[in-house]
Parts: sequence; structure tokens; C-alpha cells
Amino acid sequence: MTSSSPTHPGPRAAATALEHFQAVLSATSEVKEGAIDDLVDALTCLDATGDTADATAALRMLGERPGVVLRLDGQVRWSQLRGEWSRSGHPGATAPHAPPEYDRPLALAFACSHHDGRVRERAVRRIVERPSPELMPYLVLRTGDWVRQVRERARAGLTDLLQRDPARYVPATAPTALLADRRRRGDFARRQFLAALLSAPGAALLEGLLASPLREQRRFALEVAGAAGRLPLRALVALAEGDTDVRVRARAAEAAAREAVWTDRTDLLRRLAAARHREVRATALTGLIRAGHAEEVTGALDDPAGLVRAVARDAARRTGAEPLAHYRAAVQGPQPPTGALDGLAETGSDADAPLLLPLLDHPQAPIRAHALRALRILDAAPTDRVVPLLRDPSAKVIRQAVTTLRPHSAKLPPGLAASLLTDRRAAVRRAGYRLLSEPDPVARLRTLLPLAADPRLSSRVAADITALAHGLHPRPGRGRGVAPLDTTAEQRADLLARTEVSAAVLPHRTRQLLYEGLDPTSWTAELLRARHGPHPDTANPLLELRATYTSQDPLATAELIREVLCAVLVHAAAPAGEWPTEDEWPALLPEWFVQRCAPEPPPPPERMDPATWLARWRGLTRHQRQTEAIANATADWRLADWLDLFDLEGLADSRSWRFWDVGTTTTTTGWVRVGVDGHPYGGRRALLWLIEAAGGYDIDLP
Repeated sequence: MTSSSPTHPGPRAAATALEHFQAVLSATSEVKEGAIDDLVDALTCLDATGDTADATAALRMLGERPGVVLRLDGQVRWSQLRGEWSRSGHPGATAPHAPPEYDRPLALAFACSHHDGRVRERAVRRIVERPSPELMPYLVLRTGDWVRQVRERARAGLTDLLQRDPARYVPATAPTALLADRRRRGDFARRQFLAALLSAPGAALLEGLLASPLREQRRFALEVAGAAGRLPLRALVALAEGDTDVRVRARAAEAAAREAVWTDRTDLLRRLAAARHREVRATALTGLIRAGHAEEVTGALDDPAGLVRAVARDAARRTGAEPLAHYRAAVQGPQPPTGALDGLAETGSDADAPLLLPLLDHPQAPIRAHALRALRILDAAPTDRVVPLLRDPSAKVIRQAVTTLRPHSAKLPPGLAASLLTDRRAAVRRAGYRLLSEPDPVARLRTLLPLAADPRLSSRVAADITALAHGLHPRPGRGRGVAPLDTTAEQRADLLARTEVSAAVLPHRTRQLLYEGLDPTSWTAELLRARHGPHPDTANPLLELRATYTSQDPLATAELIREVLCAVLVHAAAPAGEWPTEDEWPALLPEWFVQRCAPEPPPPPERMDPATWLARWRGLTRHQRQTEAIANATADWRLADWLDLFDLEGLADSRSWRFWDVGTTTTTTGWVRVGVDGHPYGGRRALLWLIEAAGGYDIDLP
């Protein structure tokens, strides 16, 4: 089999394809839902342009995101196995074997993830024969392949390339090799990567890896450099002062300080002691103590970082100074350092409270906040002095005041939290929310639901509502530690009404959890299950029935069932009086569903003369036969009759089944789960027909 050459839509279209790929890659890096499927489509469209330069650029960008490469590897194989690569055009996407030659880099990368091991083996051979740095991540993945022939060929090729030209292939291998180490059989690439680093002369490779934007790569390179002792002191200092990762800074500072102590580079230790990162300062000050300059370290007693202050206090004790006396004197100045306030809290006692209380009225907000924090640590904060700070101009002071008052909620004035919740400032409303102390979970849930509309509190309120809503679903063995909510019918009706009011601002999973717990048979609960599937933390409280069916594409059948139910239930859950008219429904429902509800199907074949029916059947095309078979299966149902089972003013009371979930069992079979209030149940034939209309047959429905 040979593949057709890709079309060339022109430079404008190629540039658009690359820009689209970059946008999708950004969304995939943020792990957005469905983004990995969009990435596969974007890559196939980019490959179809035939622009090798753009394809190489795309592979280079992918190589800088090893997590996306690993996800893409699995998604490509899964798409091929499901037969969903309709827009691909790749060799091997529609055929069991790919051709032996690949001229397009993206096609070669996709072939490395093919579900057929022989295709993957040929792709690996091609990469080894014509290597390029952009394809190294896919060669790395195949070194852990589950097929021995693919794995051995990839390992031999990777070892040869890394030893032959480490300067070119080591940087391209690093990101994927370090991440693939988490996979089964994925440690081989990391070992070869390490061997290539250690065998390469000089420190050029290590310095290049230390400049990588990937922190895992910088951490690994620094670990290797520390073990081999290859990085110069200047490089370690630069990492300690400027790297964005705290672990890299800490390790580099430790290595630099150790070497500075050994070589008596006190000037370098002083430079690191003035760095802006606290872990670097603490390491440098420790080095100064070891170098015999403890008296210099005592100057950091007022440092903003607690770790640095602890090192400075140790140095002060070595020199005979008293840190507590220093802090007591420092906080009495007109502008006390915030580090001195924290230091007094760490070394003082409640007897030092008189030194801190006047600072609660200091004009500078940081000093007020640190003074309040120090009083809380010393357990010497008077409630009457702290309550006014809940409306302080500084949000930082308000947060400290709330943290101080929460353990003493019984001593607070009644109605304080409610009054704070009505303030126009978001920081004050957050304070009121944190001070809510309603012990009854049902009453607390009633209080929280209206607060979900506050944009500054919505995320926190939703999380608390979710935690409380779990109590509506007592399920043994889940280990959540949530006490079940004991609610009456009146309380449930009240909570359901409040949920209806706040539904638009609640996350759909939180909303679903509430509806499932309060009324799982409601239209809204059924609609949410049709849209998003059942909530994983809920169980069907009704009698569960499971219908099984056969289909040429059971996954597509399941999605068609969801599509119809979503289109109908969204109107069933709407306020009374908004049910569409019979003339409006054809535009609101999927077109295929309306067509299968033909009001006048052809007469059943059994009413015709056998010879006449056989002659007529032989004269029909394949499409006409399929259409007639569907019409015969649906001949008993009109669209209006089926919709009447969802109309509150129609026959909705006679439909006693409620949709719960759909899924597939094998590549040819699927299932539908519903809840009923007993057996027999109303509306069985409507459910049976819905499955038939969506493409199911051989249906087994109790």
C-alpha cells in the first residue's frame, strides 16, 4: 500500500495550521478537557499542509512539553484502535501496516505510537537511520515499548546516537527521558542519558541543561554536576541567586557555600547572605558561622525569614549575645522591623504583650499585621482589641484578625459574621464568611447557598457546599468522614428551592450533588446525569435496571441517547408554562431523531402479499432498505406521543423510569442504566424505542 501525497494549501493556510496548533498545544499543557483530542486533529491538519519546516517546529515545541508527548502517545494509539481517525490521512491510520518509508516527520512521529508493533518497529528503524533531534522523544518512548523487538531496536538506536553525538541528541532526549522514567521499563532511557552526560567532556552539556526552562531537567543536571564536581563556583552562585526553582537554588547555594568555606571565599559567602531568597541567605549565614564569622551573622536577627532568624540566633548565642533582649529593644522603636516582631513572638512570652499592644494602632499596615500575629502566637491577643481590626483598611490585617478570633467564636458579639457579610469590601465579607459558626449542618447549608452568588466567595462557598452535600449521600466504605444529614421533607424542599435560586452560579458537579441528594427523580437531576453522567459520589436510590443492546458503534449510540435526552430534559426542567409547542419541537431536537419519528411509516411488510413484498424489497437500494427497517422499528411512535411522556401537563406521570447512565461493554455492545420506582414500570416501550432509534438492536430490557 502506498499513501497519497498530501495537498499543499499554500503558505497562508500552512501558517494558520501552525498557529492553530500552537493555540491547541497551550490548552493541552493546561490539561483542559478534550484538548488532547484537539491536539491530534491539529497535528494531522498541520501534517496535511506538507510544510516540513512547520512540522519540525511543531515537533520541537512538543519536545519541550514531555507530559504532552506522553499523553499524545496514548491518545494516538487509542484513536486508532477506536477507528476515530477520520480526518487523519496518515499512513497506517486506515490500514493495518504503514509503508516502509516516511518522508513527513509528523507521520513518522505518529507511526511511533501506532497500535501495530510492526509499524512502530519500522518507524524506529527509520528514525535511527535518519535521526533528527525533534524525533528523539518518540525514540525514547519506544525504549520502554511492551514489544521486545521494538524495545530492543529503540534501545540500540538511542545508545548509539547518544554516544555518537551527545551535544546534539542529549538536550533533545533529556525532557522525555526524565519523565518516561516513571513508566514501566522507562528507566533505560534515563540511564543512557546519565551515561552520556558523565562521559561527555567538560561542563558545556551540563550548563546547557541547567539553562532549560524545565525544572526537572535543571534538578537532574545539578545533581549530576554535584556528584561529578564539574560546575565552576560562578555557575553555582548564578543558580543560587537567579534560578526560579527553590530546590535548585537550595542545592546550588549549599554546594557554593561548601566550596567557599573550603577555599576561604568569605566575600562570596557575604554576597550570598544578601540574596533575596531566604534559603540561600540561611545557607550562606551557616557558612559564615563555620568560617568563624559568627559576629557578622547576628546582624540578621531581624530578617523577615524565620529560618534566617533561627540561624542568626544561634550565632548570637555563640557570641554571648541575648536575642530576646535585642527583640524587646527593637519593637519599642518608632519603626520596628517586622522581623523583630516575629522574632519576639518566637522567643518571648505573654509578658511581652504590653510591648506589642500599642502597635495595633500603628499607621503602617505591615506592622499592625505582624504585631497581631505575634500576640496570637503568644496567646495574648485581647478579643475587644481585635474585633475592630476586622474592618481594617488592610486586607492583611483583616486576615490576621480572623485567624486570631476563630478559636474564640463563642466570645464574639452576636450577629458579627452576618454584619460583616453585608460589607461592600470583599476582604471584610471573606472575614465574615470565615467567622460563620453555625453548628447545625443543615442550617449551615441553608446559609451558604445564597452566598454562592458572591463572586469573591463563590469558589470557597462551593467547596463548603460540596462537603456538606456529601452528607446527603451516606455511602458506607467511602471513608470521607462526613456525617449524614438528617433532614425532614420540609427542610429538603427548602434546600431544593434555595438550590434552584443559586443553581446558575454553582459548579455543575456541586449542583448535581445537591439535586441527587435532595430529589434524584427531579427533571434537573436527570438532565445533569444526561449531560455529565452520574456524580461519582452518589448511588442510585431507586430500583436500578440495566438494558443491554448491540450496535455497530455502541459508543455513538450512547452519545445519541444522551443527545436526545438533553434536548428534551432541558425544557422539562424549565419553569412551568415554557414547554414548546408541537410545531417548535422539530427545530429543538436532533434532525436524525425527528426523521426517525416519521408520523406515517410505510405499511408493515407482513400485510403485503409475500411475492409482491419480495419483488418490491429486491428493487430497493441498500440505503432504502436501511431506512425502511428503521421506519418499521419506529412505526408505533409519533414524535408528539414520545414527547408527551416528558410533558408535565401531558403523560409525564406515567413515565416512571429515570435516566441514570449509558456506556459500552465491548466494541459491539452497550448498556443503559435507569432507576424505577417499582416493577412493572411505566414508559418501558418509550425507553426501548429510544435505544432502537439511536442504532441499538437485540435489546434486553427488563
